[in-house]
Amino acid sequence: MISVVRSVVLSLLVLRLAVFASGNGSSLPAANKYVQYSAKVQQTPWKPGTTGTLLLKLTPQQGIHINTQPPIVVILDDSSSITLVGKPKFGTVKADTSVYLDASKAIRQSFTVARSAAPGPLLLKGTLTYFYCSDAEGWCSRFKQPISVTVTVVK
Repeated sequence: MISVVRSVVLSLLVLRLAVFASGNGSSLPAANKYVQYSAKVQQTPWKPGTTGTLLLKLTPQQGIHINTQPPIVVILDDSSSITLVGKPKFGTVKADTSVYLDASKAIRQSFTVARSAAPGPLLLKGTLTYFYCSDAEGWCSRFKQPISVTVTVVK
């Protein structure tokens, strides 16, 4: 019995190493094949201490919708130069008793550039988490979309 368990564990380890060696074991998820994504900042450049808006656009395929519950969440990677202000703001559409993301409009997330930020390019990096569902097939899934946008800081 122990040798069977040992063989299974060894096989799983070899499989994981093969996936990692092929480049598919990176920490970034594959693109969501059901939802297209884009990100940009509303204006540029910023002076230290000013507030800007990150625009996140999710465009689902026909028959897919983005749920607003559980909430759409934006989290920044550790950064002392950029902080989020409030929660993401977005339009909604109603379908029967459900409320979905209005995919014709961008999700808006405010942020502040720290007063101590040095002039030059600054990477706004984080994760957008959302839930999307298939209307016809009746399934839902969570997706964690990496965010990476350059913000220019001036004096």
